[in-house]
Amino acid sequence: MTEWTAGFELPDEQWVFLDARAVDGPEDAARRIADRGGELDHAYAASVLPELRVLCEQAAQLGAGPVAALVPMVPRVARPLVPATARVVPQLPPEAGRSTAAIAEVVGAQQPYHYLPPEVTEVALPLGPGCRTYEVVFDGEGADGRPALRESISWFVLPEHYPEGVLEFTVTWPGEAAGPEMLEIAAGMVATLALRPAGALA
Repeated sequence: MTEWTAGFELPDEQWVFLDARAVDGPEDAARRIADRGGELDHAYAASVLPELRVLCEQAAQLGAGPVAALVPMVPRVARPLVPATARVVPQLPPEAGRSTAAIAEVVGAQQPYHYLPPEVTEVALPLGPGCRTYEVVFDGEGADGRPALRESISWFVLPEHYPEGVLEFTVTWPGEAAGPEMLEIAAGMVATLALRPAGALA
């Protein structure tokens, strides 16, 4: 069975890749943030580092890679300092089969953590056919004591040359972030999603 490596392009220099498989993955990303050139970037990188570590831990548990984090040039006044993330996760096909209809049935089911029912549409991407899922979920309690919300958009893609699985690409951001803008950014990122044999040159 061929092993594949996924990849996607970052929309701008505010995004940084995280190597969740490397022991110093969070520290390496923090160094790149510190090297941006601003006089406050070293302190900014140090304050972001704990969030980068959590993101890497979560990504490692999911088997995700690559993973990217949005670290704005101008720091946010409140946490999270990383307001958006993007990740690729290889998934097994649903029990009902490797098809967009089977995927839509699974990801479209409303769960207790959903604030709104998931919005599912079938799509055609450069990498292959798939399903696009937009979700708004409960994410703990906000600073004002009210439920916090988190938005995400996922594409579950069926690449022709990856018949053994499904490729998930997800972008997540807090509910108070600019939703329409993030939807546009995520759509641009997934359009660059690609697979190549592991070890091959990009």
